[in-house]
Amino acid sequence: MARPFWRGQLRLALVTCPINLTPVITERDKVRFHKLNRETGNRLRMQMIDSETEDVVDRDETVMGYEFAKGKYVTVENEELEKLKIESSDVIDIERVVPIEEVDWLYWEKPYLLEPDARGKGARSTVDIFATIRDALKAKEVAGLGHAVIGRRERPVMIQPRGKGMMLVTLRDPDEIRKPEEAFDDIDNVKVDKDNLHMAETPIERISGKFDRGMFEDRYQEALHKLVAAKQKGKKIVFAEEPQRDSNVVDITEALKASLRGASKGEGARAAPKRRPAARSKSTRKRGKRAA
Repeated sequence: MARPFWRGQLRLALVTCPINLTPVITERDKVRFHKLNRETGNRLRMQMIDSETEDVVDRDETVMGYEFAKGKYVTVENEELEKLKIESSDVIDIERVVPIEEVDWLYWEKPYLLEPDARGKGARSTVDIFATIRDALKAKEVAGLGHAVIGRRERPVMIQPRGKGMMLVTLRDPDEIRKPEEAFDDIDNVKVDKDNLHMAETPIERISGKFDRGMFEDRYQEALHKLVAAKQKGKKIVFAEEPQRDSNVVDITEALKASLRGASKGEGARAAPKRRPAARSKSTRKRGKRAA
C-alpha cells in the first residue's frame, strides 16, 4: 500500500471518522530520463542562481516570496505556511449530497483513494463509522460534496462509495473549463445523408464490445523500454518506418462503401479460416513417395 499523503477527518453532520488519502495515479513504471554531461556521462544537477549577483544559492538559504509590485516581494517562511491552516486543512466536511450524474465529468480533476485511518485503540470504531457513512451514501445513490486543502489550495471535492472504500475526486473551477456547447457553436449544421448514416452505423455495430482495460497499454512507453534495453545490451537500434498519413476524404460515400467492402472481405477470411492439413502416418507418406 502506498504511503498516504493526506491524513485528517471525514465529517457527516456530527459524526467524524479519521481517514487517509492516497493518489490513485502512479507513474512508477514510466521511463524517466536524466540530463547528463555528454563528455563525462555524469548526471547534471540543477542550481539556483541569484538573478543579480549570479551567485549559487543553497536551498537552506532560500525563502519564498510573493511579488506584489514589479521587483518588490513580501517573503513567507515555510514555518508560517505550516501554521496557516483552515478547517478544511484537516477536516473534510460533507456539506451537500447530490446525485452523481449531476456532477459533469468535465469538472473531475484528480482521483484519490479514501480509506479509514484504522490505527490505535479506536481502530474498530473507526472502521464502523467509515462503513456507515459509505453505506449511507450508497443507499441514497448520491455523492458527497465538500472542501479539502490539497497542494496549498482549498479545492471542492466529491466523495462516492466504491467497493469497501470510497473515492475522493478534486473538482475543477468552472472558470477553468471551456464549455463544449459554446466551443462547438462555430460548427455548421448539416443534414446527414440517410444512406451514408446507415453505412457509417454498420462498422460501429461491427466493432461494438465491452470496455477493455487492455486498450490502455502504452505502446510508446513499451517502445521506450525496448530502446533502453537494446542500448544496454549494445544492440543495433532498428526504427520502424513512419506510417503513411491518410489524405483528406473527398467523397464520403465512396469511402464508406470501400470500408464496407474491406470489412466484408475481412469477415469472410475470419469465417473460413485456413485449416492445417491433417498429419499423415508414416506408411501413407511412404506410399506417396513410391507413387511419386
